[in-house]
Parts: sequence; structure tokens; C-alpha cells
Amino acid sequence: MSRRADRSAVRSLLRRAWRAAAGVFLLSLASLASPGCSDPDRAILARLDEAEQARFRRGRGVARPCWTCHDLAGRVKKVGPSLQGVHGRLSGRAPDYAASQALRAASIVWDDRSLAAFLRDPSGFVPGTRMVSPGVQDPAALADLLFYLRRVTKPGARD
Repeated sequence: MSRRADRSAVRSLLRRAWRAAAGVFLLSLASLASPGCSDPDRAILARLDEAEQARFRRGRGVARPCWTCHDLAGRVKKVGPSLQGVHGRLSGRAPDYAASQALRAASIVWDDRSLAAFLRDPSGFVPGTRMVSPGVQDPAALADLLFYLRRVTKPGARD
């Protein structure tokens, strides 16, 4: 096979691979938009008025990076603790999680005020925490995040 034929075959193979990848991507997008796709928060959203639903959705968007390390339902073991039942819990005392000594020693009872301070600047609020996050600097985004977390972290909230 000539060099030109080799290049042509490689280009053809790459085009087919990109088309296949694009097809999979479009199918996954379509499945997200389909009426059969269920929103795990639909029961919570049903209890909220239109303005609260918008705020909840904005907060959910702000929370998206959190799910890399945290779970809401306490069913999946991740790097960070489950956030289920976080309101009212003592810092560093999440079930089945070995927290940093700094968080355990801080003895913070998590509520909107303490969570806001921590989520704004985790390592500034609790020096020595293992949470690696730049924090949420935008006050409106932080308020929406807290609104969202207050609703989804209640045990049984998504059941």
C-alpha cells in the first residue's frame, strides 16, 4: 500500500470514529431531554413555586462540581463525606467517613451560616481541611447553593 493510500485510509477511519462518537453524544443528549428521563428532584420541585424552582435549579447547577467528591444519598462511597443530613451535624462526624483532624477539632454545627462561610472559603474557614475547592465567591450563587442543599440533603428528600 502506498503512503498516500495509508493516509487516505487513516483519514477515513478517523472520520468514521468521529461520526460514531458524535452519534453517541447526540443520543446521550436526546436521552436526557426525553420525556422518559426522570429528574431525581421532581418530588422536591413539585413542592416549590416557580421562583423557588428556578432558584433550586440554579443551586443544583452550582452544586454540580461537588458531586465529584460528595454523594447526596449516602449510598455511594466517595472521597468526601455524604451530604445527607449535613444540616445540624457536627463537622467531621459524617457517618462512615474519616474526616480531617481539622474538621473534627473545629466542632462546627453545620447550618446555613456555617456552611456559607465554609463553602465560600473552605481552607480559610477551617485551616487544614482536606476539601480542595476554590469556594463559591458569588454571593447569589452561594445563596442558591444553600437553598438547594437545604432541600436535597434532608434524609429521604429524594424518595
